[in-house]
Amino acid sequence: MRLPLFIAKRYLFARNKGAFISFITVISITGVTVGVAALIIALAISNGFTETMKSKLNEFYADINVMGFSSEMDEKAAGEVLEKLRSDPEVKGATPIILGMGLLTDGFSGVPKVARAVGIEKESHGDVVDLYRHVAGGGELTEFEDGAHGVVMGADLARSMGLEEGDTVELVVPRMTLSPFGAVPKIVVLRVTGVLRSGYYLFDNEFIYMDYALSKRLFTRGGTSAVEVRLKDPSGIADVKSRLGRDLGADFRILDLMETNSEFFKALKLERLLLFLAIGLIVIVAALNIVSTLILMVMEKVRDIGILRSMGASPGDIRLIFMLQGLFIGVLGTAIGVALGTSAAMVLDKYRVIPLSLEVYPIPYVPFHTGAGQVLLVSVFSVAISLVATVYPSRKAASLSPMEALRYE
Repeated sequence: MRLPLFIAKRYLFARNKGAFISFITVISITGVTVGVAALIIALAISNGFTETMKSKLNEFYADINVMGFSSEMDEKAAGEVLEKLRSDPEVKGATPIILGMGLLTDGFSGVPKVARAVGIEKESHGDVVDLYRHVAGGGELTEFEDGAHGVVMGADLARSMGLEEGDTVELVVPRMTLSPFGAVPKIVVLRVTGVLRSGYYLFDNEFIYMDYALSKRLFTRGGTSAVEVRLKDPSGIADVKSRLGRDLGADFRILDLMETNSEFFKALKLERLLLFLAIGLIVIVAALNIVSTLILMVMEKVRDIGILRSMGASPGDIRLIFMLQGLFIGVLGTAIGVALGTSAAMVLDKYRVIPLSLEVYPIPYVPFHTGAGQVLLVSVFSVAISLVATVYPSRKAASLSPMEALRYE
């Protein structure tokens, strides 16, 4: 092993006569470096989006949602579910919510805005979703003396309507109620008591949070849309979900966070795979440089190969010499590429170099997150491709016979 390793290093760092080969070697190392760095940065973007979105969703969505198979759970069923959940030792908190849609109009612009309304019990909701950490203002949801009801509104939604804390707005609910003038939609006056700045476009631009009792009158027939659950240990969500399914029976649907947003995370997973395949082609092209470098080196070292074979070197030794050269190019290029890629990803993420428009994307900048598993995967892939690239040239060198190699020397 010592002799093949010694000769491989001499060939790689050849000078004078072999200067051109050394230059080609540098180009091969650079190709692997660029490919590995690009692959790490691309996967860091995909991983950053996935982790950031998971973090945002986990912050504003419950671990588990319990829903009825019909449009809503009746009040009795919801009460029984809440009682069971709150007595469960694995559950940190449980709260009922009401979901609805409505049109907001401020009475001045005349342009209504669609809003996703969420009715919450302020006290119990805080045990499940720490909403008020992102709310500027008191965020009271009670009814005021003038008949207006408190509402927490997304910052972008409030800004688009020119609303600030203390302003009032009308919510038109598309559920008809009978009056002396026929069927008319329900209308309620809301006073902005808090502004939500979550950093997540969907919540800041579309959501409003209202009192649970008011939302029940506006959007339901007296039932509950869902019961949200926060676990003490989210890692055990599968076991708790299974157990709740058995305890609550077949009349309820139990959805976890990942299942609720399954299509979104499937899209991100597919995107990561496609990025790996697309950017991985750069590493494969760099491996072709290794093939050409070793073939040129075999052609230049025919005389040396003949001498080594005549001195007793086996075909395996010759093969090992050129495989070690290719492996060295792959390992060195991979190491430099990993260093450059991870460093670039850390700098780009820390300084938020690439901003995003919140009108298009749900987060304000491109996140770059690298992980040990991701770096290991790229490194193994790069070194493996580099090693495969050495097979043909090393076999070609090993197949040279001493007499043929020295015939014209």
